[in-house]
Amino acid sequence: MGGLRRYILRRLMTLLFVVLSLLTIMFALFKLLPGDPTAIFVDNNFPQEMIERTRHSWGLDAPLYVQYARYMVNMLTFDFGNSFFQVAPVQSIVVEKLANTCAMMLPALFLSVLLGTLIGAVAGWKRGSVFESGMIVSFLFLRSAPSFFVGILVLMVFAYQLRWLPSGGMVSPGAAGPFWQMVLSLDFLKHLILPTLVVFSREVTGPALLLRSSMLEVKGSDFLDILRAKGLPASRILVHATRNAMLPLVTYVAVTTGFIFQGQVVLEIIFAWPGVGRELVNALNDLDYPVAQAAFYVMALTILALNFIADVLYGLIDPRISYH
Repeated sequence: MGGLRRYILRRLMTLLFVVLSLLTIMFALFKLLPGDPTAIFVDNNFPQEMIERTRHSWGLDAPLYVQYARYMVNMLTFDFGNSFFQVAPVQSIVVEKLANTCAMMLPALFLSVLLGTLIGAVAGWKRGSVFESGMIVSFLFLRSAPSFFVGILVLMVFAYQLRWLPSGGMVSPGAAGPFWQMVLSLDFLKHLILPTLVVFSREVTGPALLLRSSMLEVKGSDFLDILRAKGLPASRILVHATRNAMLPLVTYVAVTTGFIFQGQVVLEIIFAWPGVGRELVNALNDLDYPVAQAAFYVMALTILALNFIADVLYGLIDPRISYH
């Protein structure tokens, strides 16, 4: 346990350095972006005093090092300030949009990992079978299909042609309410089916193909021969083999989850889903720097946190791994 504590401490120090570097790069990139957010509200025909007052209210007239210091303190304390255009705290905006993205992504990710693990484990265990061959062909096809194409296709078929499901949004117009009441409603579930289907059709392929390959490596291990010699049934042996084959899957799920949450901008636009990716695009178009910076920051922290959790979980899944 002492080795694990030292490892966690080292990883936390590394994460702190990465976060500080990331924030510095973000600050520089946003300063290099063309345009001035005050230009949307004021132009050269306005009195200079009014222009200066607007810049001062947003802290844009301060020296660069002062802006950088304020920026670092605010980001590290999660004090993102107020949106330039929505007249609301940035934190509440990002939390709301992130919750909406989680409501769309988590069901699809859960189903993808669960079913992908089961399918991949069985396919790897039954190497050379018709099941394995069919799984490889179909999953490689799904893996190569662009998400935006699949999204448009299911919209055309199920929403516009058959009219079985709604074409977009989280709920029907006028049906919005408290978040938990909304996500537990039947109307939300109808809106969730198509986005979940699109994300699942692609993301289930990763765990399945990865676990199949990992299972092929584990299948010839000596410990399986020992389990067979002890007389364990084939189903129990399959469970033990799957557990040992899951180690690469932990890293894959952690990394993929982080990138999925920040990479579904196109799907959120196609399905008119008010998520964090769509909000980021709108913020960049509007030069709403506080919202854009907060969205980038939250996405980056998600990826770093998931990678950290995956590293720690290694030792819990595989007892052969020790931390020094």
